[in-house]
This record gives sequence, C-alpha cells and structure tokens, in this order.
Amino acid sequence: MALENLLIGDLSGRTGVSVRTIRYYEQEGLLAPSGRRSSGYRVYTERDAEKLRFIRQAKNFGLTLKEIRSIMRCSRQGLQPCCDLVRQLFNRKITELEGKISEMTQTRDRLRGRLRRWVGPREAGRRGYAVCPQIESTKPSKSRSEEGKQ
Repeated sequence: MALENLLIGDLSGRTGVSVRTIRYYEQEGLLAPSGRRSSGYRVYTERDAEKLRFIRQAKNFGLTLKEIRSIMRCSRQGLQPCCDLVRQLFNRKITELEGKISEMTQTRDRLRGRLRRWVGPREAGRRGYAVCPQIESTKPSKSRSEEGKQ
C-alpha cells in the first residue's frame, strides 16, 4: 500500500494504535485525515503514522493528551520553542512523580506499621470494634487541605 494512501486499518496496523483510538485522536484534534476517497473512506499518510508514533511515545512519558496537543501546536513555531516546552513539561512531571512517590512511600510505611501491630480476631472481639480493628485503631491522618488550614 502506498505511504500516501493509507486507510485507517492500515494506519492502525502500522502504528499499533487501535482504529477506535485513531478516531478518538481525530475528535480531540491530534490527528486529521489527509482526505477522503470517493468512497468516503479516510485516507492517511506516513506523516500521520509518524504523528501517532509520536503520541504513543509521549504518552509513555506520562504526558496527557492536552500536553501532547500543546507540544504539537508548539512544534509549528520551530524546534527551540518546542524543546523548551517539552523540558518544562518533563520537569513538571518529575516534580509530580516525586510527590506521588513520597505519598506512596508514606502509605507503604503506614501499612507496614499496621501489619507490625496487627490486632488478632480474639483481641478485636474483646475491644468491640465496629468493623475492622486494623483500620479503626489507626488515627486518621490529616489531609493536605486540613493541614493547610492550621
């Protein structure tokens, strides 16, 4: 099949992106078919396949479709502004991930602590817990919004 005359199924096969996802990306403005055949079928090019590969790779880096759309728009201004935007997005992602890792580490440590202080069924029955002593006997931690109020 010619590289400038791909049908959506061919494009899907070339890129590993499902037909449904390709249509979704079209709705979201990330991809536009190059045209249509007289039969009404969408026609794509190798450039469209490259865009889909780019989107897949960007998603692998944790970028959202909104961020990917921004990068694609910015790329029209040239390589420097586009690379500057990507650096900014990557730095923001790293900061977000570090925050999530910290929260997950704290949660893991609380779970390990709970396992070390496990309340057995007999003891739980004597203490009269409503549902589960492993959870009820833990002081609730303050949410971030509550911490900010103090």
